[in-house]
Amino acid sequence: MYNLEAALIYHWHKKTLSDEELLQMSNPGEVIARAAIGFAIFAVMILGLNLWAAPNDQRPQVAAAYHVQTMSAGKQ
Repeated sequence: MYNLEAALIYHWHKKTLSDEELLQMSNPGEVIARAAIGFAIFAVMILGLNLWAAPNDQRPQVAAAYHVQTMSAGKQ
């Protein structure tokens, strides 16, 4: 098992870039554009999941919590 771990670490280390190479490759405009695209994709994914989800009245946990809340409010 040690040999497999050592081989994987060596292979990963060989594929990584040095700090100098990373700094030479970084373009601030490109980094900002990639980050903006990533956030936009994440926002669209969250919005899509929200629209695709079942309404609250069809979800048993939410309906039960609402029922308990209305019952406790009715007793007061």
